[in-house]
Amino acid sequence: MSLSYSQLRRYRTCPRQYEFSNIKKIPWGISEGESFGASVHNALKRWGEAELGLGVGLGGRKKKDGTREDQLGLFIPEERPQTGLLTEEKLLEIWHQSFVFNTFPTQFEADFARRRGEGLMRQFFLWWSQAPHSVLAVEKSFTLEIDGMHIAGRLDRVERTEQGVRIVDYKTTAPCTQEEADADLQLSLYALAAEQLFEKPFDSAQGKPCTELLLLFLSDEGVVERSTMRSVSQLKDARTQLKLIRERIWAKDFRPTPSVHACKRCPYRGVCDVAAV
Repeated sequence: MSLSYSQLRRYRTCPRQYEFSNIKKIPWGISEGESFGASVHNALKRWGEAELGLGVGLGGRKKKDGTREDQLGLFIPEERPQTGLLTEEKLLEIWHQSFVFNTFPTQFEADFARRRGEGLMRQFFLWWSQAPHSVLAVEKSFTLEIDGMHIAGRLDRVERTEQGVRIVDYKTTAPCTQEEADADLQLSLYALAAEQLFEKPFDSAQGKPCTELLLLFLSDEGVVERSTMRSVSQLKDARTQLKLIRERIWAKDFRPTPSVHACKRCPYRGVCDVAAV
């Protein structure tokens, strides 16, 4: 069985949503919020590629997938960051090039979203400017194999720190709580992926290649960080959760789990007979 993380998230949100999307394959359009989030992710991907292209804190040759040939540069001495071309104006230029406007119903709403995105880019640049960053990869794809189930995903941003590897995931939603970040299955998947992507020479004193998982929530008011990590027991629990999801999907258990929070964001609420909204 092969699944993407978005499919896993859909099943965990509501099994019927997964059934409509992946079994019955009922088409649904991208929402304005999803379109805006995709534009933000694409802009920050291109920003990370610009960092890699300038060799910010990295050595070695860049490969087509955005990583370095020298084992992601972790053993290369720190170079002086060449940040002269990485300005706020450059980031705003990238934002305007990345913004997708044709998913909005009116030009007014598109212009509002574009201006909102400018604010987010300025806040990200302020966050980015406060400390040096050594980028290892952007939009790094991975596939995990867990008891015959293959799970595909992508890491928004991977950085080297003094302690090891930090994985950064961008969010344009309201910040979650620290407790939610500590229990987030997506971040557990990222930690599992790090074990596969980064070899043992990169291990930290804790014995894990990934030493920090960072959710980066972007808003006009500023950037909110939720930093967490995963223990061996947490990763074991994540594998168990994934196996249980696989078993339920194999058993065709698509019983709906409606709630106001889930249903108000569901693209199938108009055709679902148990939608809570």
